[in-house]
Amino acid sequence: MIPGHGNRQSRHCHHCGRVVRDTVHTRTGYRVDFYGLHTGDVEPVQMQHGDEGETITILRLIRPYEVFTCVDCYAQADVQEERERLFRPENLEAAAAAGTER
Repeated sequence: MIPGHGNRQSRHCHHCGRVVRDTVHTRTGYRVDFYGLHTGDVEPVQMQHGDEGETITILRLIRPYEVFTCVDCYAQADVQEERERLFRPENLEAAAAAGTER
């Protein structure tokens, strides 16, 4: 599946493909039709941190994209797990390096 790119005219659920609608606000409440996730491809980068020059590794976003999930799909456990993997790619890479799957 190719994630959406945030274009309002082409926002579809990443999981089932249905068109998602904007949140509707009323005087007494609101109705949410989708959840958005800002994610993308990352690469590890070493940098100096603090006064003592401690080397830390950060993840630099090299290709951002948005994933939209409709409220129906969001209720599914496997969809929530996929969203977590997309949100935290470092966990997926660590699991692959250890020879396990998350």
